[in-house]
Amino acid sequence: MAVHLVCLTNDGGVPLFSRSKGDSKSLAFAEQGMLYGVQMFSQNHNITLQSTTTDEAKVVWRVFNQSVVLVILVADDGSPDVHLNTLLDNVFHAMVMLVGLDNLVNIRNVERLRKDLRICYNVIDNLLEGTTDLFGYLTETVDVLSCPENITLQEPLEAFVNSADSTFGCLHCNGRLVVATSKWWSLSGQEMMLLAMFIKSLPSNSSSDVPVYLPHASPKVPHRLLSFHLLPGVVVSVLCLATPTLAEAEAQLIEQCWRPHMDPLRACKQAPPQNVPKGTPIDTGILGYLLVNTDQHKCLCSIHLPAREGSAAEKGNLPIPRRRQILTTFYRNTVGTLFPAVHSPDRKDSSGTEFSSYSHTVQETYICGEDHKCYAICQDSSQFFVLFSMAVPQYAIRSVTTNLLGLLTKEKIFTDRRNIKAS
Repeated sequence: MAVHLVCLTNDGGVPLFSRSKGDSKSLAFAEQGMLYGVQMFSQNHNITLQSTTTDEAKVVWRVFNQSVVLVILVADDGSPDVHLNTLLDNVFHAMVMLVGLDNLVNIRNVERLRKDLRICYNVIDNLLEGTTDLFGYLTETVDVLSCPENITLQEPLEAFVNSADSTFGCLHCNGRLVVATSKWWSLSGQEMMLLAMFIKSLPSNSSSDVPVYLPHASPKVPHRLLSFHLLPGVVVSVLCLATPTLAEAEAQLIEQCWRPHMDPLRACKQAPPQNVPKGTPIDTGILGYLLVNTDQHKCLCSIHLPAREGSAAEKGNLPIPRRRQILTTFYRNTVGTLFPAVHSPDRKDSSGTEFSSYSHTVQETYICGEDHKCYAICQDSSQFFVLFSMAVPQYAIRSVTTNLLGLLTKEKIFTDRRNIKAS
């Protein structure tokens, strides 16, 4: 699916960048100007232009802080505008994270801002592609990894962060958050997701010292993000001020805090792609699931559940890209219409409020497609979406979904660590 994103200044419509993904060519300069012209015409007549739909496409406009205009053009899949607004919100806050809010609100030198924004391209491109096995970009939460090392790696992380004279630190494995300090868990879901995406985009087998702004907690004052690859795909990060230097942290703290814990780090790296808590029974007809904790801003998901020989999943097995597509579409068509959308703290657009027009609270829904079945539950702070093989009987999908939700929400990965003090 082709996606076009255009970023312009609100005062004059000067292009800052454009990004395109998919099987079509980039938008021409005249086409970018036309999209801005429609928005400016509406703005001059005191009309807030939100979106428009053609026979084949949808266009959504957002103005941020009266300084930056983001426009996205995609094929219309019938889902509510809330998800494209979430995408634009993520893009803008990725820009805030890497160049700071002041530089976007008070644009003094357009050419310099264009150059500064290049550091955002990897994160923005990943947001637009949406073809990974992670779903945090869609749910405004951080993807988490469930493994026994969620417990054993907490202590060395705390020791490492304390040695760096900080309270913000975490460990990622292939883009998923494994352990973090209580202060890191206290960040907004969008902040944790964008930081995870940026850390995953860093060069492998390297160390880095990058100034970052926390889009909600500290949008104008930067912190230093120190990141170290302990193993391929396994990265420990800490937010700090002037000290320690990158060289000091690498020479003194990494060896001291992490060398004795290489075995659990290797075990974490080799965790099965199913991302299912150890010992949790999974029905053989399940092909994938997505569990969102809207309070703790965590997302536990998998589209790599194996189709065992002779099982219902094997009889109606689906390739991984198809599983991802179905779960994504099911989420987009459910959240914002039937289930409430959970936004980042300063989000002001009204999209995603359609569900409030119902006379009752929708708690469960399901669909049956030609090659699959899906069931979803909205319960307390959990939104749970499960993809089933077509071979699973319809009468069974509700009970299987309910039972699995009860098991997963009791796992240690969903222990709320935001108010837990380090020992």
